[in-house]
Amino acid sequence: MQTHNPPIQTGSKPNQSLFHSFKQSLSFPEKLSNLLLLLARAGLLLCLVASISLVLRSSFTSQTHRFILPSRTQTAVHDPVKNSTSPTNISHIVFGIGASVQTWKDRSLYTNLWWNRNQNRGFAWLDSKPGETGNPVPHKVSEWCFGSGYSCRSAAVRIARIVVESYKLGLENVRWFVMGDDDTVFFTENLVTVLAKYDHTQMYYIGGNSESVEQDQMHSYGMAFGGGGFAISYPLAAQLVKVMDGCLHRYSFFYGSDQRVWACIAELGVPLTTERGFHQVFFFFYF
Repeated sequence: MQTHNPPIQTGSKPNQSLFHSFKQSLSFPEKLSNLLLLLARAGLLLCLVASISLVLRSSFTSQTHRFILPSRTQTAVHDPVKNSTSPTNISHIVFGIGASVQTWKDRSLYTNLWWNRNQNRGFAWLDSKPGETGNPVPHKVSEWCFGSGYSCRSAAVRIARIVVESYKLGLENVRWFVMGDDDTVFFTENLVTVLAKYDHTQMYYIGGNSESVEQDQMHSYGMAFGGGGFAISYPLAAQLVKVMDGCLHRYSFFYGSDQRVWACIAELGVPLTTERGFHQVFFFFYF
């Protein structure tokens, strides 16, 4: 009995095609690796040529034509105080006195004790235009301001912005902005002596804390209290102008103007430089 087995397909074409595809798949990575190796060698060669060129250029070029990164002290100098090496005097100080129309008539008596119209520069900043006062201290009305969560209706916001408005006046030859309340008394000769110790081309925040431990604990030992006055160098004021309004929004929950100024300066990374001559006496009245 004969059985017919089905023929087994042994054709060579499918096997040859499969082998050819497998060979191609092996050869592609080999070509890619050669290409990457060639690119790496070319990159190293370019780096070597550039390094040699830089060394040769540095060797045969004078110092004045070299590229030098500016130092920190160079960038801290601002135009109005650039190259000013003369000793600090009263003409280099601009005073900003926080006041209001309601209190200025009586409290200006404190300012009149030390104000010299022939020497002092600055203004009492009021919340509205006053009548005829005959006061020797010049005044300005604070500009209107408002933002998300704050406005100049708040006396604390308005007075905190005095340093910004004083800077925007564009007065010449200013080294220091000195802030104070309408009942702050400055001894201007002593003030000049203290400020002359510091480099006015750098960012300085100079003042003193309160003589009341309770007030220091409530606010901060690192804050200059406005009642005793405080000084801000011109470069620091220039930076405050850029951030003040946004900062007042972030710290709208703070109580006083001096606390808000302190918070804004702290964001700039400038600590308080304590001078005991700036002192605020806190009075308790018992009846």
